[in-house]
Amino acid sequence: MNASLRHDPHLRFLAAAAALALASTLCAQTLFTNPITATNPNTANPFSSGQIIQPNLTATGIGRGSGLTSSNANDRYSATNWNSASLDANDYFTWTLTPANGYALSLTNLIYTAQASGTGPSNFSLRTSADTFTTSLGTPTATGATITLSGASFQGLTSSLEVRLYGWAASSTSGSFSVNDFSFNGSMSAIPEPSTYAALAGAAALSFSCWQRRRQRLTPSPPTPPPPSLHPLS
Repeated sequence: MNASLRHDPHLRFLAAAAALALASTLCAQTLFTNPITATNPNTANPFSSGQIIQPNLTATGIGRGSGLTSSNANDRYSATNWNSASLDANDYFTWTLTPANGYALSLTNLIYTAQASGTGPSNFSLRTSADTFTTSLGTPTATGATITLSGASFQGLTSSLEVRLYGWAASSTSGSFSVNDFSFNGSMSAIPEPSTYAALAGAAALSFSCWQRRRQRLTPSPPTPPPPSLHPLS
């Protein structure tokens, strides 16, 4: 342990508080999930029945873009019309997560399972509103994937985030793709009030001042040089 932390109780307290705060952000949990067990859930856009959401978070459910066509299938959210030759901005499944006022959302990953028909889409891309759906994340597939969302863009979010799973290159307009279930994992944390920030800043300033004074007391003064030698005049 750093000597300053070992001897100064104020600095030890602040270090412990910071460690606890960091630990709380690392405790990922399931924030938003749905096993999608229903008859023809595709009739809703978005579909939210049966979803489980952690407190202080709201979510739209799973929906689809305007370029897709609803497709009946039980216990999965299905659509057709994925036959664009390249990524089409309107062909996607979508989710939107919104933290409550006074809370911040930090994501870890999205885990989903899926299935495609023999003539369904063969190419996929997962993108988010964090960069206006520009960057592809992870390696989504027709059967599912675990997509890492631990980058800085997905930490401490205080406004809505939309996540889209695009698909294309189906060999037929009737080729289907379905999401069977999904889970967004991460953590929610309360945002301290401004008065709390002021108190922490004041405590840090006081602790630093006390540490400086203590260090000055413990620092030995330089030795006094001996007086110059006196030689008798000849």
